[in-house]
Formats: sequence, C-alpha cells, structure tokens
Amino acid sequence: MFQPKLGVSLHTIMLPLVPESLEEISKSSIATLEISPKLFATKEQQHLLKQMLSKNKIRVASIHTLFGGIYDFSILDENMHQNAIAQFDISLKLAIELNAPLIVLHASSDTVKTEERQNRLKQAKKGLKKIEEQCIKFNKKIAVEVLPRTCLGNTIEELLKLIEGLDEQTFGICLDTNHLMSDYQDLPNKVRMLNKKLMTLHLSDYDGIDEKHQIPGTGVINWKSFMTALNNIDYKGPFNYECKIEGETISSKIKSLETNFNWICNL
Repeated sequence: MFQPKLGVSLHTIMLPLVPESLEEISKSSIATLEISPKLFATKEQQHLLKQMLSKNKIRVASIHTLFGGIYDFSILDENMHQNAIAQFDISLKLAIELNAPLIVLHASSDTVKTEERQNRLKQAKKGLKKIEEQCIKFNKKIAVEVLPRTCLGNTIEELLKLIEGLDEQTFGICLDTNHLMSDYQDLPNKVRMLNKKLMTLHLSDYDGIDEKHQIPGTGVINWKSFMTALNNIDYKGPFNYECKIEGETISSKIKSLETNFNWICNL
C-alpha cells in the first residue's frame, strides 16, 4: 500500500547549508532528503550533514546532479561530452559518501534545436551507457528527469526510449510534476504509464503553461487524482518536494511543508 513519507530537496529550504538549519530539520517530520552538490561550499558542511544524519532517522534518498552547460551529457562536441561524463563523478562520490541509493540526472540543458534533437538523444544515451558500469558497481540507480520545453525527455515516451536497452535495474525516471507543460491533466495517466520505471518524484504545482515550482495546491494539478495514481502503481519511492516554500525562516518553511504534506495525504 502507498504510504508516503515527507521528503524535500534540501536546497529549496536551505542554501547554503548551516548547522542551525540542520537542527530544525532534525526536529521535523521530514524523513528523506534530496541533496545537490551545490549545497556544499566546504567539506565541513558535508561533515555537518553526515553528523546530523547519524543522530536521526532521516536519510538521503537521492543526489541531484549539477546540470546544464558543462554537465550536459547530450552536448555534441566530443571533448565537452567527455568532460560532462567526468563531472558525473561529483554526484557519484557524494551518493557513495552519503549512502544515497539514487542519482537524479537531466538528459540535456534547455533549448534543444529541432534539427539536432535526434543526434542529441543519441549522445545523451551514449553518456548514460558510459556511467552504467560504475553505477552497477556501486549499486546506485539513475533516475532521468522529465524536463520541460524543448529539453530532451520532455515527454514520457521520449524518456522511456532514451533509457531503453540500458540496465533495467539501474535506470528509471524522475517525474517532476510541473514539467508537463500543457499536459497536466494527463498526469495520473503518466504515472500509470511509468509504473515501476518511476523511481522518484519532484513535487510542485504550476500554471499549466511553464514550470513555476509552486507548492502543491496553488496551481492546476489535480492532486487527489495524482495520489490515486501513485496508489494504483503501489509507488514506494521518495515523496520529494522540490518547490518554493513559504516562510522567512527555516522553521516556518518546514511548518509550511508539513502542513501541505498533511493536506495532500488526506485528500
């Protein structure tokens, strides 16, 4: 049975990482975290997070790779492509260090030209294939994210094609609920289409036109239907918020998050 636990992309409530904020998180009902490498300006900050985790039941569910520019697997220039693959090590090492089972990855940066799309898809797939062996070796899964606009993976069908032929136990999908552009009404069907390929979520709301990363319930998404669809597929992955959260302080943001989570779970 689908039983969500509250998760959040840590950079949405805290940037940079500070000890006082970690203390507030440790007292909250947050169960899982998604971590971006950009949270850490120093090794000490990473140590502080590990220290907090060791004293609580909170776990790091996923690492979100850095994306765009030099991190773009689909870039056609071969030297830049090889550099993007090398940059993936930042996230892999962090996943190993923090014992995170999953790494979320963007297949491309924004504004993919129509005439380049097929070649960019081939290049992205080649990049995913290159990291496959390492991910299997260290038992890390990769969730390629549904992206908006002209990015690669802007439809479920294209994403599933992108990971086709790759190790099925390693590669799956991260569904960002505010990246479907005008297809928001079809979100429950997208969940069912993904089924066991759905590894993690980025939860937020929007206006049905372009990504806004609003808190759930403030946009066009039918959250009751979405939750029913997750229950239909017996979803067991992270229930991870990645949105703008109201509040001037870390404690007020956490309260807003907890209130929204209680609301969405009782629809």
